[in-house]
Amino acid sequence: MKELTALIAFSRLRSLSRIKKRQLVEGLPRIAPLFEGRTRLYDEAVRDEISAFKGGGDIDAELAALEKIGAHVVTIKDEAYPASLKNTPDPPLVFYKLGPLSTGEDTIAIVGSRRATDEGMNLSEKIADTLSALGITVVSGLARGIDASAHRGALKGPGKTVAVLGCGLDICYPPENRKLFERVAREGAVITEYGLGDPPIPRHFPERNRIIAGLSKGVLVVEASERSGSLITARLGVEYGRSVMAIPGSIFNEEYKGANALIKQGAKLIDTIEDIIAECFPGLKIIKKEPIDMDSTEDYIYAIIGHHKIHKDEVIEKSNMAAKDVMAVLTMLEMKEAIREIAGGFYIRK
Repeated sequence: MKELTALIAFSRLRSLSRIKKRQLVEGLPRIAPLFEGRTRLYDEAVRDEISAFKGGGDIDAELAALEKIGAHVVTIKDEAYPASLKNTPDPPLVFYKLGPLSTGEDTIAIVGSRRATDEGMNLSEKIADTLSALGITVVSGLARGIDASAHRGALKGPGKTVAVLGCGLDICYPPENRKLFERVAREGAVITEYGLGDPPIPRHFPERNRIIAGLSKGVLVVEASERSGSLITARLGVEYGRSVMAIPGSIFNEEYKGANALIKQGAKLIDTIEDIIAECFPGLKIIKKEPIDMDSTEDYIYAIIGHHKIHKDEVIEKSNMAAKDVMAVLTMLEMKEAIREIAGGFYIRK
């Protein structure tokens, strides 16, 4: 049996914990002899499971399918395996990767609610954009809400982004993020420890969160309810010795209760991007973007639009200008990427 096939088979054994698997892999020069009967283990349950294994051909077929879609297999014995992830207690023995990006040391996880507010998603995208402009790679889970916004922001800069899935590489979950999935795979990296065809079942998501935390120098929670899965990522970040940060929000908003609780428990309160830089990347300086060139009317309308969404009718009312003139200015501000339109006729600053 090929060593790669054996490592994949060994990673999928159910009778051993991840920690025990790692110990055995690191203690043996090769894993293939276990499946060939040339190396024996004392654990009877493991010995029986290995003896009963007949799926080598299936794994070889899966490897061929992975190669066909341009995916790479990275094992814990490879030089390409990220050092930060390898230094966690329970890293995956094998993961599968689509995309050209190799993760380095300058990485940060940005996570949060799937039911995020428009303001939260806007903030997530803006933070990721700023960090990526500094060459920092943003890691997240491709979920709805905060995760997807973080990926979109990070794709604007050279740092790019890594999406960690809770399913196989042949499945996009949630399906509405298909275009984002494809772009991350082209420009960044999509990774998973699950084989082709493995579905996005509930238990996979807490498991994949350890990879998000493990890859990252710090974990930033933008919005999170009390039951948000991003709190698992934050807890794992603490266990792994990562910096854990959270953005505070209204005590009346359920989507901020988890983030506010993290701050009470000792997470660093973040109210500027400089706080993130100081916490995780001391020495880096934020690149100040050139101010957007606006005429006096555009500047006037821009001042009415804040970081909380506002409806176009309210903008018109506050401006004391004709509706058609306000709409023309809003269109121009969108073209200059100063603001963005949100569903329902709302606008917010970018």
